[in-house]
Amino acid sequence: MPQHSPVHHWRDLRQSQLSDFAVTPVRLSGHCRPRKIACLCRLVRTALICAIMFPWTASGQIAPLHCADLSSLDEVEAGLAVFRDANGPGDALAILKAQGLETIRLRLFHAPDELRDSLDDVKSLARRAHDLGYRILLNLHYSDTWADPAHQTKPAAWEGLPIEALRDSVYAHTAGALAALDAQGTPPDIVQIGNEISTGMLWDTGRVGGAFDIPAQWEAFSSLLAAGIAAVRETGSSRVMIHNDRGGDPSGAQWFFDRLTPFALDYDFIGLSYYPFWHGPLDNLRQTVRLLNARYQKPVLIIETAYPWTLLWNDNQHNQVGLPSHVLPGFPATPEGQADFLAALWSIAPAGVCYWSGELISAPLRSSSWENLALFDFDGRVLPAARALGSGPTSVHTDEEWDRGRLEVYPNPVPAGHVTLTLRKSGVDCVEARVFDVLGRLRHVAEGICQRSHPLSGLRLTAGVYWISVQGLRPVSFVVIP
Repeated sequence: MPQHSPVHHWRDLRQSQLSDFAVTPVRLSGHCRPRKIACLCRLVRTALICAIMFPWTASGQIAPLHCADLSSLDEVEAGLAVFRDANGPGDALAILKAQGLETIRLRLFHAPDELRDSLDDVKSLARRAHDLGYRILLNLHYSDTWADPAHQTKPAAWEGLPIEALRDSVYAHTAGALAALDAQGTPPDIVQIGNEISTGMLWDTGRVGGAFDIPAQWEAFSSLLAAGIAAVRETGSSRVMIHNDRGGDPSGAQWFFDRLTPFALDYDFIGLSYYPFWHGPLDNLRQTVRLLNARYQKPVLIIETAYPWTLLWNDNQHNQVGLPSHVLPGFPATPEGQADFLAALWSIAPAGVCYWSGELISAPLRSSSWENLALFDFDGRVLPAARALGSGPTSVHTDEEWDRGRLEVYPNPVPAGHVTLTLRKSGVDCVEARVFDVLGRLRHVAEGICQRSHPLSGLRLTAGVYWISVQGLRPVSFVVIP
């Protein structure tokens, strides 16, 4: 990597080589005061940018974020994956855009040693997405590899730097990435400063929590965040998000943002990770979102989530999610259950939902441990969950709406063999009922159910747990006993 003289102010970045900023620590003489987006939008010269990048609804609220993190798309495509919709094979980006998605989240490593998620990778995917009408959400990891609550490793080039030089390097790395994206006409709409930073970032300098839960560590951590935020405010018009992984932990999320509050950081969104198989029931998420909205007066986005559409597998790699215990009550591991889960998220977080790695299907030359959590099935066909993600709050079933129609099964439990059930439903519309096992396999379809009470006969079911799904009604489970 070529060497160059230190950059003495952020404005000098426009003259520095983009290939150099990524690994070379720099020192700044000082930062300008951060400017609010509202101020930028009042300037005549940025009015058009704000109108394009920050869509508003008729009521004056920022439009909901319909988003997917598709950072691995180029790698999956290189593995010869084929994506399909009703029209046949096509570009996954175009297929998801047609389902209503409008934002792509892209992660950026500092100097990756695995030949992935580099600035060139981000630029390439950002250009493809922008050409299809997507907005860009840039996810800065500030590491050479994955950053999460258990791993916040400094880039190798930044090891041993004092805090002042580390802040300046955060600023320069952030500003350089934004300049590179802006230069090709793909400026990000939102910039995420760090990934799942509930335990801090750039360990151990910016580490917090546990033995590091002391004022000096929080001051160091917040100053690193402030450097990244200042780079965003001073080099573009992007909005800023702080990302925490405590979507299912109201007290943990409050602890984190309460500790940051005294430092008056200038950010626009709170982003949460919520994976129900790791973070618990939806009620936990609902409590967290309500608490954060009320306490910090920021829109709360579910910025990482996923849910299984089956518990089966399609390759020889072990899947991360595959047990019946990973499934929420009322949301079976079926295509419909996955879509209903996303609809439920919209009812909890109407500001926005971003699905993580919906592109990670297994491919001829690339296996996947996330294949049953993707937005495409094992044959590459787009799943109903993509439409639920793209439809947003308008597709949501609220608790009150669910209660207007109920599905009941009698008897329950029922003996194994040639099972006969009575399906009781509210409403008079004719519907189709589908029966799935706990692995998400379709076992029976009954069409033309128009009466409030309808027998389902001839179900050849062995002992186990099953789900009945009817569109518009909450799915119910029943047990078949030996």
